[in-house]
Amino acid sequence: MRIGIMQGRLSNKQGKPLQSFPWNSWKKEFLRAHSIGFKQIEWLVDGVNDDDNPIASVNGRKEISLLSIKYDVSINSLCAHALIDGKLLSNGKNQKDALEKFSKILFWASEARIEYVILPVMDAMSIQTGESKERLRKVLHEVVDSYTPKVLLESDLSAIQLKEFLDEVDLENIGVLYDLGNATAMGFDIESELKLLYPLIEEVHIKDRYINNGISDRLGMANTSFDKAIKILKKSFWNGSLVLETPVFDNWRDEAEANFSFTKNLVDSVTQNIENRL
Repeated sequence: MRIGIMQGRLSNKQGKPLQSFPWNSWKKEFLRAHSIGFKQIEWLVDGVNDDDNPIASVNGRKEISLLSIKYDVSINSLCAHALIDGKLLSNGKNQKDALEKFSKILFWASEARIEYVILPVMDAMSIQTGESKERLRKVLHEVVDSYTPKVLLESDLSAIQLKEFLDEVDLENIGVLYDLGNATAMGFDIESELKLLYPLIEEVHIKDRYINNGISDRLGMANTSFDKAIKILKKSFWNGSLVLETPVFDNWRDEAEANFSFTKNLVDSVTQNIENRL
């Protein structure tokens, strides 16, 4: 299992949203990731000046590639947070503009040789109703094909509901991004969820949230059952990426180092215990 981190988690936010592109430090984050031990960064398109995002231009993508090679930190996935506003599920010009943005993001990712594009299907993009499910199904059939990067849905649906939806969509190039912290906050049974979904999961987001209020904390401090989750994934021979989507609080380095150490030690411990039983 490769351990990565969401872009922007290696920079102090100084009053900016946690899920925001680190305009002043995105290049430095490659060195910072490498120095801590992360093997990949998940790129972020956050909806703010997206056409100026480095991944949107040929020169920007070249610079990303050079930094990736220099620091041995890959970009395997891109989070399309810009699409969480729900306009993809609307009508008229709003939906047309959102579809165009989705198509552009897929193109940028393809040109940058990024394997996965994560589509958040929650908040305003939630598909809890039959109508919203049908609208998203049509959207996916319109923009996703065998030539685009694989689109991973990060959803607030239960595992059973999500699998049923994916069966209805019936597109080979669609998979699942499973967020352990979100599942905890929503009260899902992570063990049964992972056992059902693991063949569809390409990436797992790692964050620790409390059941009662959903707040995120440093890994190991809240209510997420990481040990149980990693054991299930390991026993299932799952070999995707674990990407930290953790808070930075007042010091990105302290948090990133502590969270990387927690994750690496957990994976190593679970792996050793399983091997000892074989």
